[in-house]
Amino acid sequence: MSAPKGSGREEKRLADLEKALARWEEALSAPSSEMARDSAILRFELAYEVGWKAAAAMARRAGLEAPGPRAAFEAAFSLGWTSGEELWDRILRARNLAVHVYQEELAQELFRQLPEFWKGFAELLAGMRRELGGGFLR
Repeated sequence: MSAPKGSGREEKRLADLEKALARWEEALSAPSSEMARDSAILRFELAYEVGWKAAAAMARRAGLEAPGPRAAFEAAFSLGWTSGEELWDRILRARNLAVHVYQEELAQELFRQLPEFWKGFAELLAGMRRELGGGFLR
């Protein structure tokens, strides 16, 4: 039995995540500079917020409650929308450290991890799109 089509609200959340990922990818591709690094970190924070809320909404659709980011990403993992449970634990910790990007060492370390984190979010989006019966081209 195929999954029922999603509501317009779920589709909008996924479209918002797709836009956030596209902007984040632009920031990651920008010529190396402190401004590009900081922009990529801010785009990560935005994708994180949009992503966990989309995952929580999709989890509710599947009958699971996900009141916060950790629960939302755990639900996404358990529903098969993403893999790499350890990656999501690192993403959660990185998001909590992102507020300290004024510390150069932390900013550089976070920035080095962002391409891998982006791939995790792209996989999450693709998994949620599959759940709704739509595609995500990458």
